[in-house]
Amino acid sequence: MKIINFGSINIDIFFAVDHIVRPGETISARSIEKRAGGKGLNQSIALAKNSDSVYHVGNIGIDGKFLAEYLENEKINTEFVRESKSLTGNALIQVDDKGENSIVLYKGANFGNDKDFVDRVFGHFNKNDILVLQNEINMMDYIIDKAYEKGLKIVLNPSPITEEVKKFDYDKIDMVVLNEHEAKAISGREGIDDNIRYFKETYPKLKLVITLGKEGSIYISEEETIRQKAKKVKAVDSTGAGDTFTGYFVANFYQGKKVKDCLELATSASALSVTKKGASVSIPSLSEVEEFMKESL
Repeated sequence: MKIINFGSINIDIFFAVDHIVRPGETISARSIEKRAGGKGLNQSIALAKNSDSVYHVGNIGIDGKFLAEYLENEKINTEFVRESKSLTGNALIQVDDKGENSIVLYKGANFGNDKDFVDRVFGHFNKNDILVLQNEINMMDYIIDKAYEKGLKIVLNPSPITEEVKKFDYDKIDMVVLNEHEAKAISGREGIDDNIRYFKETYPKLKLVITLGKEGSIYISEEETIRQKAKKVKAVDSTGAGDTFTGYFVANFYQGKKVKDCLELATSASALSVTKKGASVSIPSLSEVEEFMKESL
């Protein structure tokens, strides 16, 4: 089984600030750092902590060659990471003293996908391989259609939320991993119970994982509903926590592990990630997560 992550690759620029800047306000940052990022890249790193067969598919500009090297160093196959004439996608990220963040995205090369590239990519993968998607690239509808035609199992993290996301054919998707705000935006309903009811009534075969912040997370399928409590840690930077959760959960779920164990592992990995600064660099190794789980018993 191969895991293909068709997703964004960004240059993340972090500003450490006392508070998130308000409209009309100018503030000074205590520090600035440039790192590898993008929801796609972050999730590939998390997936690769749990699988030795992860392929990242995406686009970088001439200013982003170091990002392909970064992926390769994490033992991720970059055969389908291609160089674009556009600048690499960028993210400007403010992180405040409480670990909360605010992000501005520039799509750049991430929106350089075309039908020929998508067709070529899927020509190398087979039925029951796993495709992971986020909403930071173009051609999403076409990618979903082609992957479905090939028989791949599609996992969608519908972030950031756009009007297009609401129109995707969720009958073609095997699993959606999202937070409570994204669930509300797609369902158009208030309250987590009403959100769950919408997905179960509208897409009964869809597997659903909803992260609920301090309230933990919940997995819903035709067969079962399983809840997971959050882990209490001192947050330094929440950037990439959701990507860490997604990568850990997806990799282990499709390896056939019990849902409860997958939730426990993903929750622990996500909790550990917020205790460090950065996005992809804060994603813990499997051994670190397992040690954390032993200590928190």
